[in-house]
Amino acid sequence: MDCKAKKYLHIYDWNYWWGYYRCCKDWEPFHVAEFSLSEDEAGKAPFFHFDFHNLPALHQTILDGEFVEPDNPDLPHFLEQARRLRSGEQDWFVGALYYPLFSPEMHFCNASVRSGVPLTQLLSPSVPPYYGVIFLREERPLTPEVLTHWAETLSQPLFGQPFSCTLAQVPSRQEAMEQFENEMRLTR
Repeated sequence: MDCKAKKYLHIYDWNYWWGYYRCCKDWEPFHVAEFSLSEDEAGKAPFFHFDFHNLPALHQTILDGEFVEPDNPDLPHFLEQARRLRSGEQDWFVGALYYPLFSPEMHFCNASVRSGVPLTQLLSPSVPPYYGVIFLREERPLTPEVLTHWAETLSQPLFGQPFSCTLAQVPSRQEAMEQFENEMRLTR
């Protein structure tokens, strides 16, 4: 019996689906994909959010100096991670993690007054990240199947537990074309 946890992969960006279905003649599936994992098919119980970048996207990112700007002290480390990815020494690396902003409720703010702890020593609670940017040793465009494969592959190393991944709420080609045509009408 398979006891592996299950997550649902959601791609909310219409640009992704327009590229996937090639709604415009020159469009192809993307080399960067933004998506969310949730605990439920409806997406109401978020688990984690990602940007995945494949090798062509990494190459372009380095050329453009976009992700890590040339004057950033992290640039040598980023370039070393990229070199290791391209050479096959590693299959992926985390480019960035994003954490929630902490805006405490009033009871937390007043706890120091009651306990005698100075405000300058009142620390915010440790919270996990909610969003990650991952660079993959992957040449193929980031189709839903490729995203699902990588989400499952990275489940154990990133979250400490293996899980299966099911694509949720996939629009049909017709729905994507209708959305695309509506968007084009609005931008004229």
